[in-house]
Amino acid sequence: MARDPLAALAKLRGLEVLEARVATALRGAALDAAEADAAAAESELKAEDPLAAPLTYGSYLERGLAARHQARALVAGHAEALETERQRLALARSAERLVELLRERRAEAARRLAARREQARLDEAAARGERRREE
Repeated sequence: MARDPLAALAKLRGLEVLEARVATALRGAALDAAEADAAAAESELKAEDPLAAPLTYGSYLERGLAARHQARALVAGHAEALETERQRLALARSAERLVELLRERRAEAARRLAARREQARLDEAAARGERRREE
């Protein structure tokens, strides 16, 4: 049996879509975790009472602001990576759909060819019947 290149391509495109979905989910989870860490850093800053430790508050605030800034930068990086993965998923889905359309068109062309052949057989049978009546 001959191998169908479109079937192989469809399988490949399906695997690409699956891979992109997994990567998108992982990026989404990483973004959620980074957002939780950023929220925790923000909460920690807001929870500290500056009057409770006046001599160390400046150093605490400096470390806290740096941690918050780092957490926000991490969130931004994960959000950007997630958007990239979403775009990759959209492209993979488009490629998968294109292969589906090609397969559908090929199947339709095969149906039309089969219908033409059947009509040709019917026409030939009718012509033979006409010739027999003439004889």
